[in-house]
Amino acid sequence: MQELSFDLPFPSRISQDVKSAAAHHITWIQKHGLLGQGSLGEYCRWDVPGVAARFWPHASGADLALGTDVAGWFLLVDDQFDGPLGMQPGRVAQIIQQLIDVVHSPRGAVPRGNPTPAASGLASIWSRQVRGMSASWQQRSSRNWKDFLNAYTSETINRHSGIVPDVDTYLRLRHKTGLENVLIDCAERIGHYELPEAVFSMPEIQKMHNATVQVVNIIQDAFSVSKEEARGDFHNLVLVLQHHRHYSRQEALAETRSTVRRYTDEFLHLKSQLPALFDAAALPVPDRESAYVFIDDLQAQMRACHDWCRTSHRYSRVIRARPDQPTYLEEMHMEGLG
Repeated sequence: MQELSFDLPFPSRISQDVKSAAAHHITWIQKHGLLGQGSLGEYCRWDVPGVAARFWPHASGADLALGTDVAGWFLLVDDQFDGPLGMQPGRVAQIIQQLIDVVHSPRGAVPRGNPTPAASGLASIWSRQVRGMSASWQQRSSRNWKDFLNAYTSETINRHSGIVPDVDTYLRLRHKTGLENVLIDCAERIGHYELPEAVFSMPEIQKMHNATVQVVNIIQDAFSVSKEEARGDFHNLVLVLQHHRHYSRQEALAETRSTVRRYTDEFLHLKSQLPALFDAAALPVPDRESAYVFIDDLQAQMRACHDWCRTSHRYSRVIRARPDQPTYLEEMHMEGLG
């Protein structure tokens, strides 16, 4: 367990079906070729089912299995860009387009030809993620997947060009790179509800949504700073603060704590205003209930990221690598779709 911690005003919760999700997930990643047998031991120490069980503490069965697969897919694919591939914008853009094609395909469509493990796994996730959801929700989630995937190309261009983005530029990019927008979408799918567009688009709800994304991303940056630093990768808020504001490590971490506190304070203030806001809008009871479930899901995700990052071996293990050396568990074949 890392000594670093954040003071979050939300309860720690976890699904009781985590063992079942873990058994499913190991079979699933091997089925899609995302990881070989030799790396499973270390991967299990990351406790990916544990983060899903915290992100969606009320989920069980196939719903929690979906959440676990989303989290595992993201972590394993994300790490592939930590090595030499993450310095090659042209290759990355082609790989990313192949993955974007998956989330633009009809539900259940199988990638043509001989799909890569990343494309095969994403197709499995997407076909389950959109099941039972409206066309407008599917379009929103597809856009979030596209923004997230395209951010890999943006990061690769920065690395290739030696660009260290300033704080504001970095946070705008980070808003897309962490998958959190997709994970929030998954809260509705996994919870079997859908927030009406009129509620989702309310400025207060959008601010709470944004606060959640920022909190999750900043916390993850704080816990993973050694991972990025080992590779000379400046895509981490702590390192950006140190570079542009000339902070010490402790000053940069203190700034992340202050920023997280500002966002959680804003979140709680907005939450306290919702009853009056809903009354003024004459919001129907079912829509109010969905909104409060959604807010509870946002709270769960903020706390989940903290609790998992603090205990997962993914971040507690010591990483030693040069910028040109990968830190993934094993190389995944990322090209060759079609």
